[in-house]
Amino acid sequence: MKRDSFIFYRSFFEATQYLQSEQKADLFNLICSYALDHKETETDNIVKGMFSLIKPQLEANYKRWENGKKGAEFGKLGGRPKTPNKPQTNPTLTPNVNVNANANVNEVIHTSIKHLTISNINYNKLVKEYGTKKVKEIFEQIENYKGNKKYNSLYLTAKNWLKREATNDTDKKRVSDFTTERAFRVTL
Repeated sequence: MKRDSFIFYRSFFEATQYLQSEQKADLFNLICSYALDHKETETDNIVKGMFSLIKPQLEANYKRWENGKKGAEFGKLGGRPKTPNKPQTNPTLTPNVNVNANANVNEVIHTSIKHLTISNINYNKLVKEYGTKKVKEIFEQIENYKGNKKYNSLYLTAKNWLKREATNDTDKKRVSDFTTERAFRVTL
């Protein structure tokens, strides 16, 4: 079976702009005979040199066409045979089942901020450790934070924010922390 068409690239045309009319005709003829019939004809050395730069692309396109021909033959036969449906003995993915369905039944939601919620139990843990005022301030900060959509748990988010705030407070030096013994001195 012979090819009926091929791709003629702009680079082929641009390469011929510096050739004489007779050489252009020879190169076009050589390109067409190779691309369609996979045959080379004899020409002068300049045209052979130009063709040697074009030939790898024509060859790649020809191989792609031949491989497509093989696929078309299999398509006529109906393609790959269907495999019989077999029950999976050990499925790789288990169905998504809510494991905590019974664990959260007795928990009462204390606060809800957009998509985040916290139970009474977890809220009381935070209040016991950090105090009601601090916890409510952090809840406000989380609610006003634009990126709170990336959080999944209000309890864990609040706990992390409270820890970070507590460590930042201890790291800061206050003016009252300096004693008169630690005065700034400049020596020259």
